[in-house]
Amino acid sequence: GSDGATWLDRRLIHGETADLAPTGFGQQVREAMDQRREHHIEQGDATRSRDSRVFYRRNLLAILREREVAGVGSDMALSKGLPFRAATDGESVSGKFTGTVHLSSGKFAVVEKSHEFTLVPWRPIIDRQLGREVMGIVQGGSVSWQLGRQRGLER
Repeated sequence: GSDGATWLDRRLIHGETADLAPTGFGQQVREAMDQRREHHIEQGDATRSRDSRVFYRRNLLAILREREVAGVGSDMALSKGLPFRAATDGESVSGKFTGTVHLSSGKFAVVEKSHEFTLVPWRPIIDRQLGREVMGIVQGGSVSWQLGRQRGLER
């Protein structure tokens, strides 16, 4: 299964199955959810009680997102020749916005400095800044971008 947080994980955690048909695509989704549930139990991210109820690790979606970003960041570091650094909550991130990557957990912006790069949750507002210096604060799985406030020479 995917390392990242998928739509199946969100459904599992919130117990969303009432809208699924018993046959066809609904049945396929139920089977995929069952497989994903077993994957989480095997990985130690969920436990099954004696009465068959499943309990998921606290903050599982955030943990899955962090794992996926770390893995993809490490892979990208090899091809870029730059070390990857994970952004932490409350941290200020700045550098050149050089592109985006699509992960199971969502779309992420690539922000590069001369000596490292990071992946942060993408938002549409940043697209106009492609190739430019950006700055933002990482907050709870999102980034509060501070755009248009940079000082210095604009060419």
